[in-house]
Amino acid sequence: MTSTADGRAVGTSPPAPGQDGNRRRRRRDAWAATAFVTPSMLAFGVFVIVPALAGLGLSFFSWDLFTPPEWVGLDNLARLLGDGRMWGSLWVTLLFVLLGVVPTIVVGFVLAVLLNTRLPGVEALRVLYLAPMVASSAVAAVLWAYLYDGRTGIANSILRWVGIDGPAWLSDTTWALPALSLMMIWLALPLVMLLYLAGLQRIPDDIYAAAALDGAGLWRRLWSITWPNVMQTTVLVTVLQVINFVSGSFETALIMTGGGPLDSTQTLALYAYRTAFEKGEMGYASALALFQLVLIGVAVGLVRLAAKLRSAT
Repeated sequence: MTSTADGRAVGTSPPAPGQDGNRRRRRRDAWAATAFVTPSMLAFGVFVIVPALAGLGLSFFSWDLFTPPEWVGLDNLARLLGDGRMWGSLWVTLLFVLLGVVPTIVVGFVLAVLLNTRLPGVEALRVLYLAPMVASSAVAAVLWAYLYDGRTGIANSILRWVGIDGPAWLSDTTWALPALSLMMIWLALPLVMLLYLAGLQRIPDDIYAAAALDGAGLWRRLWSITWPNVMQTTVLVTVLQVINFVSGSFETALIMTGGGPLDSTQTLALYAYRTAFEKGEMGYASALALFQLVLIGVAVGLVRLAAKLRSAT
């Protein structure tokens, strides 16, 4: 209750009709959202955040899984700088990313453009291209290991049909890493195509119609309209694939080559795994994992910085 200058009392206006109902509905939606999100957040905290913090703390200790941990301070981090196998594994990881990320982006974009057309039978092609999504990386690794078999594999059988003697893919230091990268590209393409399809379908058809009236050809429209309009999708895809090829390389290399031949496919993640569970050096393995996390953060930061610089120009 308020009063005017002449002393008359003026009451506050009653709530608008339906306002209480809207407030109760928002409160009910908030409780429902909390109920759905809380289990996932608890699982994320228990199985991701807590182990990550434990690994960070363990990097300052020396521990062999059996005796009590011993504080070593920064010795594990200093050991990284003089570890030749670590630098070799880092180089393999960088090559893995270079061989995999750029082709995945280019091929995924081209296939998404093809699948976005209204050609007859495109629905069947979409199902075919998205089929790898149902296979786990472990299953895909076993399958492709058979395909790469030097004597009975399909890859060399096809090459023999055209008169080429194929290499021993997974036991050749030259071809092992490209072979693993090709498998990872095949496994990553469905998600990349889905993301690009979502980006392509947000582009209004009027823009293409106006460009066609101005005489722009197919390639001109693709380069000047389609590609710039999916740039945000490209940034997202790049970040996801950098993480995928850094972390996913562990499982692929472990199953298909075991890091060989001659450590030519031993990535940083696989080296950390071997250090932990073959040598029993859990503290140093935690330092390796922490170093890998820092590298992923730097790579993601560089990608986002490049995207901002490009949008500013």
